[in-house]
Amino acid sequence: MNTKILSVIASIAMVAIASCSDITPEPVPDPDPDPTPVTPTPDPDPDPTKPLPETIKLLCIGNSFSADAVEQELYGLFEAVGQKIIIGDMYIGGCPLETHANNAKNDAAAYSYRKIVNGALTTTSSVKLSTALKDEDWTFISIQEGAGFHGFYDTTYNGVTHSMEPNLTYLINYVKENGPKDATLVYHAPWAAKPGYTGVKFSYYGYDQKVMYDMICTATQQVVAAHPEIGLVMNSMDAIQNARTTYLGEDFNRDGWHLSYSKGRYTAGCLWFEKIMGRSVVGNTYHPNTISDYVANVCQQAAHGAVEHPYTVTDLSSIPDPGEVKDTVKRQILAKWYFSPARAKSDGCIQTWTGQTEPGVYRYSNEPGERGYYLANEEGKGKLSYVQVDKTQWTASNSGLSILDVSNGGQPVMCGPMTGDYWLFETTGNYNIAEGSNVHIIFTYNPGNYGAKYWMVEYMDGDKWVPAFDTATTTITEQGEITYNIAFTSSQKIVEFTKTLTEPTVEFKVRMTCCSTYQVNDKYFASPNAKCASRIAGDPNNEAKPLPQMDIVL
Repeated sequence: MNTKILSVIASIAMVAIASCSDITPEPVPDPDPDPTPVTPTPDPDPDPTKPLPETIKLLCIGNSFSADAVEQELYGLFEAVGQKIIIGDMYIGGCPLETHANNAKNDAAAYSYRKIVNGALTTTSSVKLSTALKDEDWTFISIQEGAGFHGFYDTTYNGVTHSMEPNLTYLINYVKENGPKDATLVYHAPWAAKPGYTGVKFSYYGYDQKVMYDMICTATQQVVAAHPEIGLVMNSMDAIQNARTTYLGEDFNRDGWHLSYSKGRYTAGCLWFEKIMGRSVVGNTYHPNTISDYVANVCQQAAHGAVEHPYTVTDLSSIPDPGEVKDTVKRQILAKWYFSPARAKSDGCIQTWTGQTEPGVYRYSNEPGERGYYLANEEGKGKLSYVQVDKTQWTASNSGLSILDVSNGGQPVMCGPMTGDYWLFETTGNYNIAEGSNVHIIFTYNPGNYGAKYWMVEYMDGDKWVPAFDTATTTITEQGEITYNIAFTSSQKIVEFTKTLTEPTVEFKVRMTCCSTYQVNDKYFASPNAKCASRIAGDPNNEAKPLPQMDIVL
């Protein structure tokens, strides 16, 4: 993900800060309020003297907004840097502080307890707050307002009056008394609605996004001022508002109120990651397969700006639209592939260990070495191949499908990957690439529902293989500790990077090596298995699934 294009975003983005003003409570609706600024309350920072534990444990007492923020993308961000985390979410849809406080008072078994351990989500119904608070030695415990009132601390506006007190104080005291004594208390401040949203909760703010954002900023600062025991603020409203200043605009909600399942949830997750870890999220290699590396970096910049400048809008409008980037960035294409069954057959660009050239013919082999290849058939000269380890120790019935199958859209597929197998992209044009060249590759990968999860992506610099992304370690019970730099989910993911060579290189080579037969569905296979697929999944008819391309950025 550390491409030249992505890395220069921060430097080209001229960050202009628009101060967030406080809303003075008005007893009478004012269609054009003139807020009176007050001195902002500093955003609490984590105690730098308090080291993070080996496994971070986060519990949210929330609603659908906490689900948006932590249930989908947060685990992947932590996993990408090798940080273990357990995430709990005590969920009631739309739940306000008043209901949380009443549930605590009555010890009500009213929650859906969503818990993520080792990336797997389990849900338990009818759980009490007291039970969840004692379920783990939580590192962080988050609370938040709901029902659309996160912009009202003790406020009257647009004919609506609401106070978070005394329920906020009661809930904080309850958490302190019943949860781990050294847990950091977190306050989550969600985002403003999307213009055009017609839900009644947006009417509290006169259907005005700016008013709602400003009121959330004010209410959050009032919460912090009233409760110094709060150790960390998740100012999600800033991250989402920052993202809206980019070329992506308002494309961060799925219904005008809740966050989208791609950019929206990812942006919020990036904020939570950076706040908890105390390190920049920019450059984190994880993002959902529904967005590109470029868009992921935009989301990361929005979250990072929120951490750097809370209660303000960081203007990121100078980040260029990727269409403009494509028009302005010049590339020398070294090798480019085009996938389709007809092209694979007519171009004569595929070959397997059996001499197979007819798409869709399955072959078995446990022999080591190159199992097949797919020559660059669109532009330049290159070879995409799959190399496997010796699997002859297993019987034929347990061999899996070690084949190159081009039946599905002309996409190469291998089955039965084992630790040490690798995909190899290489140019074959005797290019003699000079030191200092900026080499770039992009391809789409899909492990399916049973493919291997952990891989190492490397590129050749001179005569040395160099990791393309930051490495991390994890421990698998059946295998022990492994080192990897990419962890896939069951869905396809765009793999892309640009690197500057430190040594002259004859050909540009990239390999992606299987680090463990621990699968994306959290199962471990000790032998090749036909269900375990590994697919280079580019589609010429879908821009979201780019075809493989190797080039030099000029």
